[in-house]
Amino acid sequence: MRLSRGVLLAIVWLVALNLRTGFIGLGPVLPQLREDLLLSGTMAALLVSIPTLMMGLVAVPTGELADRWGPTRMILIGLSAVAIGGALRALAPGTTALLGATVLFGIGIGTTQPSLPRMARGLYPERLGFATGVYASGMITGSILAASLTVPVEQRIAPNAGWRGPLLFWGMLAMATVVVWLVTVRPWAWSGKALDERAAVVGIASQWRPSRDRRVWLVAALFGTQGLAYYLLVAWLPAMYGAFGVNPGRTGALFTVFNAATLPAILLFPIISDRLQSRMWPNVVASVMFIIGSLGLLFAPLAPGLEWLWPVLCASGVSGLFAMTLVMPADVAPLGRVGAAAGMTLGIGYFASAMGPLIAGAVFDVTGSFHTALLVLPVAGAAMLALSIACPDKFRASR
Repeated sequence: MRLSRGVLLAIVWLVALNLRTGFIGLGPVLPQLREDLLLSGTMAALLVSIPTLMMGLVAVPTGELADRWGPTRMILIGLSAVAIGGALRALAPGTTALLGATVLFGIGIGTTQPSLPRMARGLYPERLGFATGVYASGMITGSILAASLTVPVEQRIAPNAGWRGPLLFWGMLAMATVVVWLVTVRPWAWSGKALDERAAVVGIASQWRPSRDRRVWLVAALFGTQGLAYYLLVAWLPAMYGAFGVNPGRTGALFTVFNAATLPAILLFPIISDRLQSRMWPNVVASVMFIIGSLGLLFAPLAPGLEWLWPVLCASGVSGLFAMTLVMPADVAPLGRVGAAAGMTLGIGYFASAMGPLIAGAVFDVTGSFHTALLVLPVAGAAMLALSIACPDKFRASR
């Protein structure tokens, strides 16, 4: 039985969801994990940073493999590593095993992600923004579910397992998705030309390298800049509100608004770019939204009636750009080389993303002021705007 494009895209959405559940789900139980295993602060931080590091390190080689072996097979390999590594974290008896499982878990995410643009390109070449927005919304949905359900899972489903219960739950969800992928997509027997473009890697395409293409560098720079700003806000926004005297309840509400605003933007911006037949203008609008929001946080973070607007604008801007930069590798790469372009974009982008919290922390350590640290945001916004204008505004499907 051949699956429809819509059903396949829904399964890809489910795959994308699993790339964030176990990742984000660690945060709520990290204090208990640290106490149980007697971890130092540095070791606990490694459990959070290793997956992000792996996403960047393995993206380039696994993107190349997605072009050679096909995205359906690479998703099977990557998602299996997510499931096994995620479950092994819950079963780890000590620190060494936990770190090893976390490395495997991060490698799985980094292996899967470059194949998703290839899948989107194969499923909906004429509506690439739509397909990308849908699967990217799966990542955000996974983040929201993990942030909101991890503690209830621990308390109601596995009350005696402590921090291990939720991690095992998210690992088993990923394993169930692996089974769905095997049964429905049957990647070992895939022969559809729409998704398996390996035969197209001939002639000019076989000689093309993303590192030699200025357009891929521009897209990677835009991905990295938005990632730097996003991770900076995720790491420091609650602390910033606390430093400004906002009570914990209101801080939590403002941070929830920030996270909630990412979902509609990540879905709508790519779809709008399809309708406008332009990638540049949605990128420009997202960049301007972020600049306005960051200036609001900088100069009037608690202005009555506007304090809720700033996090919405910042979140909408960075998440809109995140989704758009997942679309654009398929716009600029030759047929059959989308995985390589996506791998380079993700590799550079996640390395830059990891720098965001470090830059803000260093500025705060030197100046002692969150106000000064926030200056990084409008500067990043200006870079996003310049890169949005410089990036190619050409549809891959129109070639």
